[in-house]
Amino acid sequence: MSPKITAVVVGLAIVSAAATAAWGQTGYRPKNELREARFAVDGVDFRSDTAGMNRLEVYYKIFNDALSYVKTDSGYTARYEVAVVVEGDKGRQIAAQTKSNQLQVASFAETRRPGDFIINVVTFTLPSQDITVRAILTDLVAQNSQEEKISLKKREYWGKYPALSRVEFARDISPMTTESKFNKEGMRIIPSVNRMFGGDDDSLLQFYQELYPGASPEKHIKIVTRIYHRTRGTVYADTIEVNEPASVWRRPRRLDVFRLAPGDYEMEIRVEGRRGRLFDHLTEAFELELTAETMWRNDYATAVEMLKYITTKGEADALKKAKTPEEQRAAWDAFWTARDQETHDPENPTKEEYFRRVRHANRNFSYMKREGWRTGRGMVYITYGEPEEVQDFPFELATKPYQIWRYYRTIPARNFLFVDEWGDGNYELQPPYDGVGF
Repeated sequence: MSPKITAVVVGLAIVSAAATAAWGQTGYRPKNELREARFAVDGVDFRSDTAGMNRLEVYYKIFNDALSYVKTDSGYTARYEVAVVVEGDKGRQIAAQTKSNQLQVASFAETRRPGDFIINVVTFTLPSQDITVRAILTDLVAQNSQEEKISLKKREYWGKYPALSRVEFARDISPMTTESKFNKEGMRIIPSVNRMFGGDDDSLLQFYQELYPGASPEKHIKIVTRIYHRTRGTVYADTIEVNEPASVWRRPRRLDVFRLAPGDYEMEIRVEGRRGRLFDHLTEAFELELTAETMWRNDYATAVEMLKYITTKGEADALKKAKTPEEQRAAWDAFWTARDQETHDPENPTKEEYFRRVRHANRNFSYMKREGWRTGRGMVYITYGEPEEVQDFPFELATKPYQIWRYYRTIPARNFLFVDEWGDGNYELQPPYDGVGF
């Protein structure tokens, strides 16, 4: 078979929105009070070598700083256990595996290094069905556990017509050089468990997928791929033509996402025959990481607007006056250098923490097409960080659902009221907007 690819990039428009007036810096707390999730799980199934069965691969990722360590003669050692439980209808357990292991590092700094992690895979052979996968990480040193759960809808790979496997998002795809549990048909594919791409040094979206021809193979098949964003629409589309796919077609792909703005995306993949006849389709979600660098590079106007919670009007005007990429780079760097006079760290922890809060707001407070950083809860979280106390009242009989966020360590102390006016999960900030005198 001879694949032919036709690609088109569309809709990469820069959002241009005027920054609003909320420029005060009073009360901004730059300390990092909340870490991102340090244990992640993903799952993909493929057609098994056993007729009528599927091969389920469950991937997990554990960051070094998610574990506790004991001092040893050779450094520091963590001991942990991962139990993977597969459940079918009504929570009935249909398969399980448990793996115990240890992680040894040479120095204490390596135990806390936020970018260090391990990735592993657990494999099952199962009949096709709706399943829930529970992965439980137990720290055998601290004797505590945390659980992640994913659900996978039934997909049939042994039918009459062509079918697509799920998408395995990948950190790396390279030629196989040694035996590894991550090898597939001559390729070494390291999964991207959290499906995050496009950071400061990463311009490729990599993934792997298989196409199964079906019991009655079609002579001509098109695989249509479309990537879209909930507010920007379709940003990429391509078509691969496959002639006479008589056997399993294994499909590693790399797409350049350097110029795509950060955010949550969905990738729709369709298998079509002659005259657009649809045989199979699926949609998978992934994320392009939001960092200071990716925002400045791809959407400068919105990047400047994101700073409205800590900039003065003069600072905002200076940033907006920069027009060329060179001027924008210089203005951006000057702003953040001025914000980090104490540490003089090239990584600029103040900048990193600010955009970590923006990411947290987007993941937790977005509503419909309104990004989380633009909401009331997003504004408060970005400005003051994680509250010391959250009082949540979702089911009050006499009032609408509401939350109270309390900050005791600010001067003065602040309390913010958010009300869900319509019972749809959209909590709006109520006066006083500065949280003083509530």
